[in-house]
Amino acid sequence: MSLDIWVVGNGAREQAIKSACEKSALSDKVHLIEDLTPYLDCNYNVDIEKLPEIPDLVIFGPEQPICDGMVDKFENAGIKCIGINQAFSRLESSKLFAKSFIVNNGIKCAKLLPIESNEFPQVLKFDGLCKGKGVKVVYNNEEKNAFARKFTGMRYFIEEYLEGDEISVMSYLYDGRLINFRPARDFKRLSADKNSPNTGGMGAYTPVTLSSEQQVKLDIYLKRLESALLNAEAEFRGFIYSGLIWAKNDWYVLEYNVRLGDPECQAILTNLKNDFLDILINGTEPEYKDGVGACLTIAAEGYPDTPIKGDEIILPEDSRVVVYNAGVIEKDGKLYSNGGRVLSICTNSENPFPILKNYAEKIQMKHKYYRKDIDI
Repeated sequence: MSLDIWVVGNGAREQAIKSACEKSALSDKVHLIEDLTPYLDCNYNVDIEKLPEIPDLVIFGPEQPICDGMVDKFENAGIKCIGINQAFSRLESSKLFAKSFIVNNGIKCAKLLPIESNEFPQVLKFDGLCKGKGVKVVYNNEEKNAFARKFTGMRYFIEEYLEGDEISVMSYLYDGRLINFRPARDFKRLSADKNSPNTGGMGAYTPVTLSSEQQVKLDIYLKRLESALLNAEAEFRGFIYSGLIWAKNDWYVLEYNVRLGDPECQAILTNLKNDFLDILINGTEPEYKDGVGACLTIAAEGYPDTPIKGDEIILPEDSRVVVYNAGVIEKDGKLYSNGGRVLSICTNSENPFPILKNYAEKIQMKHKYYRKDIDI
């Protein structure tokens, strides 16, 4: 088999997916497609005649085209896709839909609180795509009202605050069964300060050490999720991200995403031993390297609200480290920062973060920022 593959998206996650597919004996050409608009007609359906060539497989990275129904449109045009259909993309695009799905299927989650609740801390969740920034733990009414004003016009709800260790589990629905990757741990806050803002993710690693009880209950949760999807007649090949927290001696769902997490994807693929594309196409089970796969995000100062752009980037040489570009632009053969999260730097090692932090320190970029406290 020699496939022509499109990977939709332009971030570090998509760079990592592209790289993993290029290593596969199943692929011939792998293209990164940043924008699907040129291939759509006036009704936003796929126009085959506009395609430079018809891909054998389209793998969707970011949530927006998935939630816009692009998977459905490409499959309606006869092109195979890896991505959740629009109906189930509401697990991410509507937190109210996700809450209903969770409750109706007996999956544990935080209890809802009245909007006027003064039971602090509490969690505000906005019902829509907010690029990882639509959830906040608030500790008083002043914080609550200030955050609510950030997303004026959007519906939101309030949940009880759960405290405990969090993990991210990436699952791939393949012909009626879930293929589950090892749990990862990501670091969403900008810093170790509990009041610092949530970001798209400042780093991640896998595997995560779980107790025997945690593993047993994780297996129970994943079987319940699989049953819930099958009972709802989910028919797609695509990823579901479960954001879980260990609280009250069980796993509680904090959120669902309908894609591989970023930066968890980079950590998982760095640790993956077998052929990623073979997993997607043939449903083989993941196998892993020894050691820990890890990713550290290099962001621009001012991220997430006002990142400083335009810094030249010069990367050091280190064969242990793989670098995926995110918010980067190339001009005249030089790299410049052009976003909030700029680079994902990755390695697989028994003790990966000292390697990554040492590499990060040597990156020449005037206004770089990364978390120095992250470790396994």
